[in-house]
Amino acid sequence: MDRATRSGKNNTANNTTASSYCKINGQTYKRIEKQLLFVRHAEGYHNSLFDERKVHEAINIRDPELTPLGNNQVADLRKEVDILIKSGVKIEKVIVSPMTRTLQTAWGTFGGHNIPFQACHLVSEYCDAPCNYGTRRSQLEPQWQQVDFSIVPEVWWNEDETDVTITLRAKRFREWLFKQPEKCLAIVSHAGFLHELLQEQFRNCELKRINWIHRSRRQARGH
Repeated sequence: MDRATRSGKNNTANNTTASSYCKINGQTYKRIEKQLLFVRHAEGYHNSLFDERKVHEAINIRDPELTPLGNNQVADLRKEVDILIKSGVKIEKVIVSPMTRTLQTAWGTFGGHNIPFQACHLVSEYCDAPCNYGTRRSQLEPQWQQVDFSIVPEVWWNEDETDVTITLRAKRFREWLFKQPEKCLAIVSHAGFLHELLQEQFRNCELKRINWIHRSRRQARGH
């Protein structure tokens, strides 16, 4: 079971939060809390074409890059993140979708702060059109040598994505996330996936800080 709570912008992160145990209805659960910074990518060329009502052109740009406006949005978000880091928020890792627009957003926002970057295909966009089809890992790695692609398959997107598969993917990501040792992470993803994961809408390049508490039932030890 998971519980999400909104984190105020002026609060500093508590990176020493440890897992603990609690009892609910007589059952013992392991309690893990993480502070998460969720970011939707900045404006990509498909977004600008959608705004111009050029839907056919928009959906057929494969793995689009950021527009000049998107790069300006990243520069503004960078200033916000710099202030957070100076205030004491200690981001331990950046998890980023392997799409080009998310990689550009993540590096432009968090790069240079000595934070490791890990690509994770579980947080990629709902794969319902060519604009959400990815680029092979072997092509991405030489371009993004500062990013760890070790958990990303060579072909990591699913061109047969459905509402069922994205729901399962969001569940897999939650399970994977709470197995990670870091307590404070940034996650750079997409509108569709973030809505599936959080039931919240995100504007381009919007950051939301959310504390997640996860409780898993403690397994009895055998004798």
